[in-house]
Amino acid sequence: MRAVVLGLWLLLAAPLHAAEGLWVEVTGYGFLAGTDPDSARRRALADALLSAALAGGAEVRGHTAVDRSVITSDLLIVRPVGRVLQHQVLGIQQSGDQVAVTIRAMVGVESGRQCDSRRHLVVTAYAPDIHVSPYAPAWAEPMATDIVAALLDALSRHPAVEHVRTTQRALPGMTPRREAVDYATLIRGSVRLEPGDHAFVPGVRLDVEGDGQAKSLVLTLDLNFVGGQGEVMQRRIERRVTLPGPTPFGRAGALVIPKRDAMVAKLTKGLAGEFGAMLDGETCKPVVALLAADKGRITAPFGSRQGLSRGSIAFTVDRNDTTELLEVVTLSRTSVELRPLDPQRTVDSFKGRPVRFVETGM
Repeated sequence: MRAVVLGLWLLLAAPLHAAEGLWVEVTGYGFLAGTDPDSARRRALADALLSAALAGGAEVRGHTAVDRSVITSDLLIVRPVGRVLQHQVLGIQQSGDQVAVTIRAMVGVESGRQCDSRRHLVVTAYAPDIHVSPYAPAWAEPMATDIVAALLDALSRHPAVEHVRTTQRALPGMTPRREAVDYATLIRGSVRLEPGDHAFVPGVRLDVEGDGQAKSLVLTLDLNFVGGQGEVMQRRIERRVTLPGPTPFGRAGALVIPKRDAMVAKLTKGLAGEFGAMLDGETCKPVVALLAADKGRITAPFGSRQGLSRGSIAFTVDRNDTTELLEVVTLSRTSVELRPLDPQRTVDSFKGRPVRFVETGM
């Protein structure tokens, strides 16, 4: 009899070395625990997803498994290489206390074109870090401000982003205890990031490089996201244009205006699109959270607001420990309570461990 497999690390691990995805059809099995048929279906789907990854070529030497709540093996997946890119549930059958779920899944290279479900980024935009060289043209600083405004507009328009606020205050670096007695915080309120949210801190730098008539204006744009649990996403974009040399008309010459417009266009062309593509990629990644364990409950500060559902499955991702699977017990807008599928695992054993969530569609 098939066991409910807990080793789902490979679902989000390194991809197969194949040019195209491989479609496979597999069946997974789960067993009823109490009176919760949805839990059994999710367990069976988890088993099927792992089987799909194995069929696609993953190399596994062992895994932790549970058969009717009894540990049957406790081995470690040492080199997972498969990833399930898409899956469709073809059928669900129940026989006694056993549930079978058959799926059709694509296993292969993560091309960036598939995204079955998106997580939601809840974002606060903090004061931008703008630095303009004193040797830059007069129009450089207004351009930097316009770039930040365009980024904030793209942030607000992205369908998987909730742009909750924009503040001209810096991202708080002080501890909550220190913030509690900070004068500015007491007067103006706190702008501290919540654990499940993200901070956007754009950095715009304009430098002048070169000498004489061979000067260039260099734009360095840093797109920085910081998560409430310490995770960091960054991308840097660099552009440059050649500055015109001195003219007989001096700085007041009207002939400089067309060149200025062309330089601004070259420096800023497509920046909002590149930012949007970054957001597409980040929101297509699974939710990652650090677990808290207290009073017999395992929780994480992520909920339906970040795109989780009752059909989500969480699995531990710390490389130095055995991969384990958890299912959703209760879900609110801002938090989730989880339960390990291995009934012999203690709540405290999950404290501080990172997990990723896979959306099963159930």
